[in-house]
Amino acid sequence: MNENQREFLENCKKNNVIGKIQINHNLSKYTWFGVAGNAEIFYMPPNFEELAKVLEINRDKLPVTVIGAGSNIIIRDGGIFGLVIKLGKEFSQIKLHNDCIEVGAATYDRVLSNYCQKNEIGGMEFYFGIPGTLGGAVRMNAGCYNSETKDVFIKAKCVDYRGQVSEIRNSKELFSYRESNIPQDMIICDIYMQKKIASKNAISLKMKEVDDQRKKAQPQQIKTAGSTFKNPKDQTDKKAWEIIEEAGLKNFELQGICFSSKHSNFIVNNQTKSANLIEDFGEYVRSDVKKKLGISLNWEIKIYGER
Repeated sequence: MNENQREFLENCKKNNVIGKIQINHNLSKYTWFGVAGNAEIFYMPPNFEELAKVLEINRDKLPVTVIGAGSNIIIRDGGIFGLVIKLGKEFSQIKLHNDCIEVGAATYDRVLSNYCQKNEIGGMEFYFGIPGTLGGAVRMNAGCYNSETKDVFIKAKCVDYRGQVSEIRNSKELFSYRESNIPQDMIICDIYMQKKIASKNAISLKMKEVDDQRKKAQPQQIKTAGSTFKNPKDQTDKKAWEIIEEAGLKNFELQGICFSSKHSNFIVNNQTKSANLIEDFGEYVRSDVKKKLGISLNWEIKIYGER
């Protein structure tokens, strides 16, 4: 343990930080691939105040990494240096206001979709087909079936890595395809979404359509992290899965890692205990596609940690 780590832990104790701080905590259970390295220091804040306090104590001395549901990440075998934060249950509450919906960043997308269906709020049906949390959805402008987060997002309450609170509002410049310009040192905590009244029946029909398409086209109940690569819209009209198949990689396998038989852009971990191998699989695919077709595939999955 280095001096910065010791100082951080001592200051947390002096300031009576609430919530368990764990050392060398394995992160495998927090990723959908089921394999990961350790976090040097792991903290799950019970509320916004404690999160801001811990960040202010740290003040950039330790690098900070925030993880959500783990549905679209690879955490390399060497683990993550510094402080890893995962938002706790307090960040998964939903509140209905007169003109908007307030949603905690740790709320699962499907939970939000179900809540809106029960309360006759339209526009959130597409979230029924997206794994992960709303914080992650905002960060990457998640979407499916011709809808995106930018279409329903109003603003978000955030705290930066130094514990300073701020607000981010929707704008034309904020979002692009599967990306946002939200600063990387900003943690999304509370999200305000548009409130569009719709009939429960109409919402249910849209949700069923989304769910039917998802079940038909995407693998279920297996170790996968969803779409692996972004569709290279600036290079071709073809989808990433079409490009992978055109390159003859649909049946490519590496030590128990392969593409789903249902969807050639979904990597499946059947047996490997190495996150590095999953990254190696993806990098081989990227290299082979570039060599054969001249197309650059960019990761949609986020990769963290050291090799």
